[in-house]
Amino acid sequence: MKKDKQVTRDALVQRVIDFSMRRLGYGSSYTSPSVPCRLGKSGRGSYFVVVSLLDRESLLFQEMVKSLDGVGRLFRSWTFHRHTVWEAVNVERNGKQIFLQDLLPELQDLDVKLDALYKAITPSGFYYAEEIPASGTDLFVDLEGNESILRTLSRSHRTRILSHAAFAAGIILLLGVTFFSSVRLTSLSKVKQEIDDTITRYQMESEEQFDDIQTFISNADLDLQVLKDTLANTERDFEFSRRQAYINVLRLAEELTYRLPARKEAYRLIAANILEAASYGEIIYEMSKLPSEEYQARILLATSEEKITPFSLYEPVFTDMVYPVRIPGKANDGKGFRITSGFMDKRIDPLGSGGYQPHYAVDIMNVANISLINYAGEIIRDGNPAGDVVAVADGTVTQTGFDERYGWFVEIEHEINDSVRKAYPRATFWRTFYSHLVEKPSFAFGDKVAVNQKLGDIGSTGASTGPHLHFEVRVMRPGGKYYSSTGHFDKINPFPRKRPSVPRNMTP
Repeated sequence: MKKDKQVTRDALVQRVIDFSMRRLGYGSSYTSPSVPCRLGKSGRGSYFVVVSLLDRESLLFQEMVKSLDGVGRLFRSWTFHRHTVWEAVNVERNGKQIFLQDLLPELQDLDVKLDALYKAITPSGFYYAEEIPASGTDLFVDLEGNESILRTLSRSHRTRILSHAAFAAGIILLLGVTFFSSVRLTSLSKVKQEIDDTITRYQMESEEQFDDIQTFISNADLDLQVLKDTLANTERDFEFSRRQAYINVLRLAEELTYRLPARKEAYRLIAANILEAASYGEIIYEMSKLPSEEYQARILLATSEEKITPFSLYEPVFTDMVYPVRIPGKANDGKGFRITSGFMDKRIDPLGSGGYQPHYAVDIMNVANISLINYAGEIIRDGNPAGDVVAVADGTVTQTGFDERYGWFVEIEHEINDSVRKAYPRATFWRTFYSHLVEKPSFAFGDKVAVNQKLGDIGSTGASTGPHLHFEVRVMRPGGKYYSSTGHFDKINPFPRKRPSVPRNMTP
């Protein structure tokens, strides 16, 4: 009987290893899609796993849950090590150690959850390949009364601490240089005052001390030369400090992993700005903008005058299509908005779950009324709304509702016109999708909407890091790459081309 349990336990361990290795591929970490679950006695949320390959012989498998309020918790942690075969060397559940004699029920429970994840990974979603259709029976995760235990990923916390430490060290260094420079400039002012006093005394006593004129002039010349040399040294000190700050920020950018592309690009941009700084204050200001998180870097790049491409320079994919956003009370010309994440950008999950996600849409943000971005990366606006969401063409509402990922959303179906038919001869119809709206849309299935009609306000509902519109275009046609209950379709880039921009030093 004991031998049978050992065989069953080894088989379940190997199933976990097979799942992990198949998902890791050539990478070192993997985050699964989320599946709905019941948390404890009455809570509801979602369940997903995070797999990390520590080295060739060690694997960390973490089972995570997330409540509806978006708070993540570590449910169960497995550490596997391979000698001749893979074995579970450490298991914790809700922070408590699981011993060997109690391991089999835990493995059997994990095996049930792996079955649910296998079904979730099957690419049949309508919006994203990783989407999960609702199942008839939710998983049960027993938190044993520990629903309030919160866990944060130590790696993210450690990265944030190091980033803040590096920033603090840089600020202290620059403040020190500024202090000593201020002391030196004060000393120079005293020297200048002494020279002025000496000249005044000389003018009053010149008749009586005419014989000493030549000696005084020589001494004054020496004092003036000391003053000039001191000022030259101060200028060289500033140039050295500016160059060192530039090199340090650029070095930090190069040390960032390729998994943090936005932070790497933001650090390089800030380094270039430091090289053009004209004072210590400007250097300190640029260093204060160093982002500690990837989503903060994306906001910085999206609102930086050096990096942004105005949304009005992008051309819609179809000639009869208008922009899906507008400033309230103004024309639909795309002005005041920026694309923060483009179509098919390969990006890290902005919510921090890890892994790369292809983006089958464009994220559009209003930057016309941003006052500032605080140290937490939050957008502070000057009191105006984030903008209107409008229909890009005449159509019929096919779906509205709320989704954990998209928040409040609207889907509209449009008829085929000459522009669509020219690009997709076999298309039967096309649809547009608008999400993260502030509140529940006032439309219902079958409602007609007109081009440029307001659908709602840009918001941040669902899984969102800030107010923006998530916008998609799908063309339904036979043989399309994706499939839903209405047939095959392709997800296409809504704004594939840019108009020529006018240089900043020229009048439009």
